[in-house]
Amino acid sequence: MTTFDRLAGRISLVLLAAAILWAAAVPAAATEPEPAVWRAPEAAGAPFVADRARTDVVIRRADLMRRSDSLAEAVAVLDPATPEFTRQALEAERMALQALIASLDVSHLAEATEDYGIDVGIFPVDELRKMFYNDWREPRSGGRRHAGNDTLAHTGVPLRAIEDSTVERLTTSALGGRTIYLIGKSGARYYYAHLDEVFTFEPGDTVYAGEQIGTVGDTGNARGAPHLHLQWSPTGDSNWENPYPLLVALFGRTEVYSSKAFGPPNARA
Repeated sequence: MTTFDRLAGRISLVLLAAAILWAAAVPAAATEPEPAVWRAPEAAGAPFVADRARTDVVIRRADLMRRSDSLAEAVAVLDPATPEFTRQALEAERMALQALIASLDVSHLAEATEDYGIDVGIFPVDELRKMFYNDWREPRSGGRRHAGNDTLAHTGVPLRAIEDSTVERLTTSALGGRTIYLIGKSGARYYYAHLDEVFTFEPGDTVYAGEQIGTVGDTGNARGAPHLHLQWSPTGDSNWENPYPLLVALFGRTEVYSSKAFGPPNARA
């Protein structure tokens, strides 16, 4: 390889890295959601969304980390005969993404959730049609008591991993419908129920805080009342505790809402 060729290769790497940084800094074009056949009633002031200062940076971090992982996997499976230039280009792209991740200011996020061992966390539902309230242990059919917290949203609204997690398992049942269990970096266990769609995962897969894992639905015993039923065990087992204080911390508001003000979680109106 001549000196000119080596110089040309280095210039190409620099230009590639610059192009990647520019492309990563430009937000993806928004896509129009498909119209819903039926939309559940909304409360005055809807939709309700969590603190944007938190959600935007967490989702951005998840996207960059997933892209970085994909590049690492691509490098790992390169054929030995692959030109060194190709390997260097992929490594340069990954280094550029790592630099972007390091530049994100997430240090302040832990202030609201440090009591839960979460350094980077996000509210699990993109937007609500009614404000959630503390419905832990409310009466349910068959003499049951509610073992989680319901957050009402329209079918198809994205659901996200609360923190960096490992997929434990995906299940389907008459009660919970389509569900997914996650084990968080903090050691906590999360149970998401009534999903309309669960993204394709295998047990042991990594999902990052803010990464979409599925969509809101009304599967199981929630027909006609789409919502996320969330259960949370800080000890990582089936000793479920009230997730409401954690949800408040992630949402970024401190108001306490009563069931009388907003109606039962499984009501159509």
